Amino acid sequence: MLPNVATLPITVGVGAFLVRERGLLVVRKTYGPSKGQWTIPSGYVERHESIVQSVEREVKEETNIVGRTGSLLAVRNRVTEAANDTFLVFRLAYISGRPEPDHDEVSEAAFVPLEELAISAESASFTRAIVAKLTHADGMHLDPYQPPPDPKDLRAYLLYL
Repeated sequence: MLPNVATLPITVGVGAFLVRERGLLVVRKTYGPSKGQWTIPSGYVERHESIVQSVEREVKEETNIVGRTGSLLAVRNRVTEAANDTFLVFRLAYISGRPEPDHDEVSEAAFVPLEELAISAESASFTRAIVAKLTHADGMHLDPYQPPPDPKDLRAYLLYL
């Protein structure tokens, strides 16, 4: 019998859909199922970090590009025997920097034309799928909602609508 999903570890990952001059910021990971293929910069949310902080940090660490988080474009959820894994894809606006890989998790970073990524065998299947669907997606936007202050509760809320 498979374990109940509620008993599995929960992981939250984030990825960046950052387009500049018709090129999508992509990387070639040095590990994992997409090793050596073009995929979006991504990583896991770390302790005491919001999803917005995570995606901006991952982009900077992996590519040397500074971006600002915009709308939430897509959610992928995968439940395996080991984890309940959720992955959030955000649109990021380009702020500054040149693509430079970290040479640890990423061997190459570049802005590659969207049209090329949509059909290239060098693109991970997930990359091909989201390029076709997210290029013109509006997504959900961060709402300015703030919960009533509670001096005992230091958590912050982010609400996307």
